[in-house]
Amino acid sequence: MTDVVAQLMWMRCSVGQTWSGGTCLGEAAAYGWEAAQEVASALNANGSRFFNDWRIPKLRELAMIAERQCENPRINLTVFPNTPPSLFWTDSLRPGEGFEGFAYALSFGPEGVEHSAKTERHEVRLVRTAP
Repeated sequence: MTDVVAQLMWMRCSVGQTWSGGTCLGEAAAYGWEAAQEVASALNANGSRFFNDWRIPKLRELAMIAERQCENPRINLTVFPNTPPSLFWTDSLRPGEGFEGFAYALSFGPEGVEHSAKTERHEVRLVRTAP
């Protein structure tokens, strides 16, 4: 899905799911923050997703696809089918002394934004900058 205003192209399915028959099938996979970065790198290296510049979104980017009027999950399920109402990693690190091991995650459920230890496991949706 391409957001022409934001110039971002989103994977419609969460990592771990597959696109088939107009929907996302399977379960979204959960990863630690470092492993999520590695998953993006591996997808780019093997070329299985048509482009080689997919990445974990910044907090502001991921928040752009959250829908306040939707509930559990807070995302447009027509555009992003079968998205779980759970926390998704962002590439945004938690600033401050003592928080080096933390990054922000955004929930499409009721939790909103949280800073999580990078060792916690959350789902992943990849994005790339659209030309």
